Amino acid sequence: MKLHRPPTTLVENISAPEMAALLETYADWDARYLHYDQLYRRLSDRAAREAVWSAFKFKRRSTALRFNLAAQSVMFNLTAKINTAMSQVDRLAYARNGELSDEDAASYLMVQLIMEEAISSSQLEGAATTSRVAMELLAVGRAPRNEDESMIMGNWRLMQHIVTMGDAPLTRDDILAIHHIACADINDEKYHPGEVRLNNDIFVAGRDGEIIHQPPDYQQLEGMLDDLCQQVQHLEAQGVHPLLVACILHFAIGYIHPFSDGNGRTARGLFYHHLIRRGYSAFRYISISKLLKAAAVKYGISYLYTETDEMDLTYFIQFQCEVVVRAVNAFTEQLTTLHQERAQMTQWVEANLTLSRGELDIMAMALHAPGSLLSATGVKARLGIADNTARSRLKSLAERGILRPLKEGKGTVYQAPVSLRKLQEWLAKRP
Repeated sequence: MKLHRPPTTLVENISAPEMAALLETYADWDARYLHYDQLYRRLSDRAAREAVWSAFKFKRRSTALRFNLAAQSVMFNLTAKINTAMSQVDRLAYARNGELSDEDAASYLMVQLIMEEAISSSQLEGAATTSRVAMELLAVGRAPRNEDESMIMGNWRLMQHIVTMGDAPLTRDDILAIHHIACADINDEKYHPGEVRLNNDIFVAGRDGEIIHQPPDYQQLEGMLDDLCQQVQHLEAQGVHPLLVACILHFAIGYIHPFSDGNGRTARGLFYHHLIRRGYSAFRYISISKLLKAAAVKYGISYLYTETDEMDLTYFIQFQCEVVVRAVNAFTEQLTTLHQERAQMTQWVEANLTLSRGELDIMAMALHAPGSLLSATGVKARLGIADNTARSRLKSLAERGILRPLKEGKGTVYQAPVSLRKLQEWLAKRP
């Protein structure tokens, strides 16, 4: 799909009353912050289209916050969607509002959610491993068998590292460390983990192979990363909301493209790090990569709209904020469902099943995290029992239909029932 770029000049002779009338007539398009490409598809008359676009641009330029990024001036505006996202994130993800109970934080569900981000982030960049196989890989903790599994393991390490980084100001060394942790031991000749690229043999291609973005010269990269870290501190000092700063960090790494490969996972890692660093602790568990993967075309277009319209970051920030709102809502809904399903299954199991003390300990783990995968290694570590004991008890619960065995290489993992209905189905099918 060809992108229609904005005109290089605006209609300068629009009077103030005419501009006010245009902004009122097309208020909905203005509020949605349409790009010229979107206006082109809605207004066939060229003169009308350029008049409306000029009115939009004059207004946007007058209200934008401006700063420097990647050696050039950039800007952004606050829109209704962006304001809604900031409010939603403050309400549902900040400090104790997003802090999980000890019961939840200890449960396997939280590990599952972090796994989901590691898996989705890798799949967004091309890892072909299925989600179930990836979940089993992380649950068992076995060594990766191929590059796709190594990519997922790298993202898993990254998500664990981010929460340990503390709240010190971001530095270039932090960015390099994030890239190294995410990309090491996958294909070092391809990724050069922790090192900025040393050439300009890199570009971002569109679906038809055309070059849609040529990143900055490699000789400028270290200085640009230093400047980016300083700019983050500057935006924080100005009181810019952490969600917006996190989105700007995400955009900047994608735009600068400082690494030979792995820029996307580094960008998303920095997004998470900034929000967690600023107190939005629920983002330890909230996955945006799954939603970005589902909207990969819109994700790419948000970059293009920004780059083709005077580096107006509003397009990218607004898209990212829409993704964040969906992710935060999905997370809170998932927790609500967890509590409901856990309560129903616990009550039913206590009333209808006779289990040994050891089996009850494992069943408590399964009920804490409906749908999770249990391994003998994990049960052994969690309960402090022998490996053979863990395997025997898991196998016993599976034979009774309470857990579902899944082959993983030469071993087996066990899936907890996702709901009371599913548990009853499994029990009905046992021999």
